[in-house]
This record gives sequence, C-alpha cells and structure tokens, in this order.
Amino acid sequence: MSAENDRPTTGTERPTTGTDRPATGTDRLTAEALTSRRDYLKLTVTVSGGLAAGGVAVAAGLFHRHGDGTAPPLRVADRIDPGAAVAFTYPGEHDRAVAIRLRDGTLVGYSSICTHLACAVLWRAERGPEGELYCPCHEGVFDARTGEVTAGPPPRPLPRVLLEDRADGIYAVGTARSGAA
Repeated sequence: MSAENDRPTTGTERPTTGTDRPATGTDRLTAEALTSRRDYLKLTVTVSGGLAAGGVAVAAGLFHRHGDGTAPPLRVADRIDPGAAVAFTYPGEHDRAVAIRLRDGTLVGYSSICTHLACAVLWRAERGPEGELYCPCHEGVFDARTGEVTAGPPPRPLPRVLLEDRADGIYAVGTARSGAA
C-alpha cells in the first residue's frame, strides 16, 4: 500500500511531481542539477575574492613585465640591413624582442609582446614609409620608430630594448618601460 493515497501499487505507476501530471526524466534531471543558493553564493564569493586578489597583485607590481630590470649585454646579430629585423629573446629567455634597422639606418629595439593581451608582435617592413609593428590578434599597430600605439586596442607603447651598434655586432644592453626613452 502506498502511504500517499492508501491504494495498492502495482509497481507500474509513474512517480508524480506533486502536481496532477506525472514526472518525466527531465523533471528529475533538472531538479537534481539545480544549484542551491548557498552553493551559488559560495562560488560567487570565491571568484570575486580571486579577482580582487589578482587585481591587487597586478596593481602592486608583483608580476614580471617586460621592460623591468637589467640584464647583461647580449649579441643579437652581426648586422641588420636597412628595412630588416631580427627576432631574439632579451632580457630573459622568455622575453621575446625584435631589433629593427629602419630604412634611414636608425637602429631600434622593442619587446615583441603586445601590451594589450601579450600576443606576438610582428615586423611588417612593407607597411608605411618606415614599416610597422603589428599584432594580428586584435589588429594592434605600433610605430616602428617610437613604439607608440597607432591603431587598435593596445593601452600603451611597446617596451624598448636598448641596442648598441658595436664593431663586432649589434648588442642588446638594457630595457626601458613602455613610453620611456
């Protein structure tokens, strides 16, 4: 006998949902899959706390950014022809950089990590009178002579890599933060 309505059961009846209609497989699945308010609140507080802690860490400068610190001089190339570029890593082994000889002979160097979302920045010699540094991820464009943003979403210029043209080759000798000379 069923305790609900005092009638005998045969085992073939379908369970009900508390309303006049029988329960379906999706009713049971949905009811089991629901998250309680308490679980939702715990998740929300945890994620918010993590984002707040990460924001504080970034604001405090706890994470390494290209352009910070110094490193010993590194030979980049024997020479770089006008309009050409050489990719290298400096100051650390994971810090991608590019050395460029502009068409007028000026030697410049930059981090080749976009200041927007850290995508790779590419040298495009054929673009404009001096060429350009281009981030294909979000169409960011940087001026080849200054590293300043000329188009797209990057929030600041590329960090500079200081280069010296010596008798025995081209050397990276230091770094400067975005926008610093």
